Amino acid sequence: TASAFSPSAGFVPRLRTGATSVNMAMDKSAKAPVITVFDHRGCSRAPKEYTGAKAGGKDDEMMVKAQSVKIEVSAGTAEGVLATTLSTLKKK
Repeated sequence: TASAFSPSAGFVPRLRTGATSVNMAMDKSAKAPVITVFDHRGCSRAPKEYTGAKAGGKDDEMMVKAQSVKIEVSAGTAEGVLATTLSTLKKK
């Protein structure tokens, strides 16, 4: 029904304040998320990356690792990516 797509009667939109909004400032840390997927299913090597409790199933042979890593790129590479990106955006 249409009522499923309309906000509830108790919903009141409010103006976001600095404490409730997302900070859109540029991140100067040069850190980016790096996600590594380990899939040891069927592998004879003993996994050493995970040291926690075992689940007791096939999930013990799989792991996802997420970390924030500082990405270092030369100024020349950064300029090349910027130039390529800007030329692609201008074509659209």
